[in-house]
Amino acid sequence: MNSRHGRKKSDCFLAEGLRCCREAVRLQPTWIELVLCSQDFCRSQDGQEFLAQLSARGLSWQQLPEAEFKSLAETGHPQGVLCLLHRPDPPAPVLPKPFCLLLDQVREPGNLGTILRTAWAIGLPAVWLVSGGADPYSAKVVRAGMGAQFALQLPVFADLPAAVAEFRRLGGGEVWCTLPGTGCSLFEEEFQLHNCALVIGNEGEGISHPELGRPVTIPMPGKAESLNAAQAATVFLFEAVRRGMLK
Repeated sequence: MNSRHGRKKSDCFLAEGLRCCREAVRLQPTWIELVLCSQDFCRSQDGQEFLAQLSARGLSWQQLPEAEFKSLAETGHPQGVLCLLHRPDPPAPVLPKPFCLLLDQVREPGNLGTILRTAWAIGLPAVWLVSGGADPYSAKVVRAGMGAQFALQLPVFADLPAAVAEFRRLGGGEVWCTLPGTGCSLFEEEFQLHNCALVIGNEGEGISHPELGRPVTIPMPGKAESLNAAQAATVFLFEAVRRGMLK
């Protein structure tokens, strides 16, 4: 479970922590293969409430001694609960509404998980991913996503040209490439997202094929070179909320 190869070979992934496991039970109970809980967690009020949630869904669990549970957990101070889940196959892409968020090889797990959680928070139904980034079902991305993986459709494409070609085949409009210091400002009327795609590049190299879209940027009066991928995505996504695109 600790490597991309291991997760693909077993078709499973781990979700650790109470909030993440609660979302798994609430949103995707059929994905759950196994629930493990520590003795202390089972005796706690949170644990009792979570076990009742499992029972209501017809799900069982296994209780483990503290030392054994800690040997399985990936965090240094585990909360006492983890789920082993079936890894879903990437879904067939459909044109997302009201716009498409397309992540071009975002490699830092914390950034990817944060972007997924933000996309879920504003009400997007899907996030398109370009192969070569962090695994959306790795433990760090799942923890940072805090349940977003259970709510979002996550189609995966071989490269950015393939993703853009599919977006246009499905009837998508403009493709916007987020670039530091060049292009129109996201606060200008020229920047419109309805039925468009917004491409966020990776932390080190940016967008792999910026020529595939129009440049758009976040104005930064200070001297920082750029924002990280999660910060930039959050600014763009909540600008869409401010404009009333998602309610």
